[in-house]
Amino acid sequence: MVPMSASPESTQPEQPTEQNEETMREFLSPAQHLTYDKISLWIYEIFGESAKELPGLPIFGVALGSAFAVVQVAAWQNDARIVTRAYLTSSTEITPEVMRDLLRLNDTMPFGAFGLDEAGDIFYQYTAIGSTCDRLELETMVKTVVQIADEYDDYIIEHYGGDYALTGAW
Repeated sequence: MVPMSASPESTQPEQPTEQNEETMREFLSPAQHLTYDKISLWIYEIFGESAKELPGLPIFGVALGSAFAVVQVAAWQNDARIVTRAYLTSSTEITPEVMRDLLRLNDTMPFGAFGLDEAGDIFYQYTAIGSTCDRLELETMVKTVVQIADEYDDYIIEHYGGDYALTGAW
């Protein structure tokens, strides 16, 4: 937090408040900051000790069972996005059959979609708009992502090979 300058009535400048460096986060917009503050309360109410914050970034990790989801608050236009992602596999050979199967599966998903990151790792992701997201939607989003990741990592490895993605590495 940047200390405010002294008011004209004050004779001494305001002292900066002491903050642990790990808890300082940079936000790209006021909407991102508001959304982060809103969901940070809910994350701990819903998931308790299963939730952890990534120091310095607007990101949480949530471990449920054998699956792990990352919840990121990202600036987006005049609002913010809440992006929940769980990695399923790494080292799966990305063939036309894998791509076709993931796209077909996307058509059956009620929310979210499968995707590939730059390294070719397969993930499942669900995105919500920050200003309209409520506690129930956040809970549903995280639980859905974790449940689908837990179910489909086995399916992908059984049918196409690869390794289970690292989960809860932080």
